[in-house]
Amino acid sequence: MITQLLYTSASRHPRGHSSDFEILQDALSHNRVQGVTGYLLRDIGGFCQVLEGPAEIVEPLFARISGDPRHSDVVLRMRRQVPERGFLGWSMGYASLSPEDSAFLATCFAEGAGGILLAFERIGRVASGQD
Repeated sequence: MITQLLYTSASRHPRGHSSDFEILQDALSHNRVQGVTGYLLRDIGGFCQVLEGPAEIVEPLFARISGDPRHSDVVLRMRRQVPERGFLGWSMGYASLSPEDSAFLATCFAEGAGGILLAFERIGRVASGQD
């Protein structure tokens, strides 16, 4: 089984700041070696990220990410076990969210568990270029 985590956080820097590139570079180099896949979405004020891989790798990685000073207000939105990866081939994908996608995800997160699954589906479509 694969552990999938979905979290959101508030960025300490504006979108496009050099820290965005640093975060992505750190993720790409670390995740590839550790067997972690996922996707990082950036909007005006923060991040939404999916991480997936073995629990013994993903859980400490999320703890490290949660303490990263480049963001704050980390909220774990979903943790689940799945039989296969949803972001296979992405050691860490990255995209900027449109205002419409940001609003949709915010609404989904406010709706609770059912909304989180809709958010996860939307993130998958953004990652695959379908949205």
